[in-house]
Amino acid sequence: MLSENEIKILSYLKLKKKANAEEISKELGLPLSSIFSLAKLLEEKGYVKIGERKIIRFELTEEGKKRLKEGFPEEILLKELNGQPSLIEDLKNKMGKDLEIAISWARKKNLVKIDQNRVIPNTSNYTFSTEKEALLKPESADEKVLQELLSRKLITRKEESKLEITLLKEEFEEQNYITQLTSELLRSKDWKKYKIREYNVEALPPYFPLAKKHFFRDFIEKLKDVMKELGFTEVNAGYIEMELYNFDLLFQAQDHPAREIHDSFRVDGLGKIDDERLLKEIKEMHEKGWKYSWDPQIAKRLVLRSQTTAVTARILSSRPSVPFKGFSLGKVFRPDSIDATHLIEFHQLDGVIIQKEFSFTDLLGILREIFYKIGIKEIKFKPGYFPFTEPSVEVYGKIEGLGWVEMSGAGLLRPEILKAMDIDANAGAWGIGIDRLAMLLFGLKDIRLLYANDIDFLRKMKVRL
Repeated sequence: MLSENEIKILSYLKLKKKANAEEISKELGLPLSSIFSLAKLLEEKGYVKIGERKIIRFELTEEGKKRLKEGFPEEILLKELNGQPSLIEDLKNKMGKDLEIAISWARKKNLVKIDQNRVIPNTSNYTFSTEKEALLKPESADEKVLQELLSRKLITRKEESKLEITLLKEEFEEQNYITQLTSELLRSKDWKKYKIREYNVEALPPYFPLAKKHFFRDFIEKLKDVMKELGFTEVNAGYIEMELYNFDLLFQAQDHPAREIHDSFRVDGLGKIDDERLLKEIKEMHEKGWKYSWDPQIAKRLVLRSQTTAVTARILSSRPSVPFKGFSLGKVFRPDSIDATHLIEFHQLDGVIIQKEFSFTDLLGILREIFYKIGIKEIKFKPGYFPFTEPSVEVYGKIEGLGWVEMSGAGLLRPEILKAMDIDANAGAWGIGIDRLAMLLFGLKDIRLLYANDIDFLRKMKVRL
């Protein structure tokens, strides 16, 4: 069964026997793209054969048009010389920047020679008819001249493919088909003149997948929404951080193993701290608490932040108004061997509540609420230890099929920190590892799948929070 346009193409080819796609498109008034697809259908039905022919097309560049009109630089140079030697400086005043090109090509063609600061012509009757003829008709030009014009970028050469369609069968059914019955066809009874095209009612419609966010990015944004719904303000800071905020302000001693190069990525250079009061208070906190001589130069060293608690430290150093509820969610960096459960860069969500009379029980309550909104309905707490909180707690959530899994570390900030920051209130803080949490909630066996770029895999992933 042939369509109306297929019949048009075959009828045209019946007269021509062979034609290229551009000719058919022009003669029949059909888009070139339609000719390609219709020709392919006709080939599958055995009516035509499709071939491809390579053709070379030359085009004159703007520089080529200029040279055709004004003459080649070496041609202009010979005219200026008029058979007599001339100083380069004088020629430069007349020809400007073209002189250098003119001398270069004139010497290659042995038209001139240079003697100290003079240009001496070797000939006065050289004609450029061959080059100009080649500009006008590059297809028939001498190969050597053509290569010169191409290298001078006076013409360009492009290779194009032409689709040639050859008729194989001259006999075909010229019956017009219709694809739908209109009210006009029914009223006029013209539908009797046509055959109705058959439909494959079992054929599926074309599948056009819609674009969507990467599921892990979507998950992170939904976590931020959860925190904002609970009244927390998002706070951001840079990836490169001073040890002051990553460690010192959080009461981690300067000889703590977490500062070593195998636990933190060092960055060359030192940071700058203008807040002398802050330095004095941290120095006092460390020297009284840990009994050693605190070094401000160590505090100024730069690292890729190893925890988003560094953002909490910056919040505390700003001595915020009480009450305050803030969170940060972003990447942190730690040296590790990359495998199915470890990455060297991953995400953390840190939260802090600074509030008068804020209690440890209040902290457990807010943690329970956060995890409930994430979709973890059952959690339990276990006493823990962290350098900057006391009391501290580990949070475990129950994941279907896995049982109880550690989710977070939390606690009340140590009084030494609050006193150093001159904050007259209690403060609860916690940190959640987002990548492993996502692994558990999405049922992934490999943490690297969180950064997958396999389109089919990504289309199957859905975020439910």
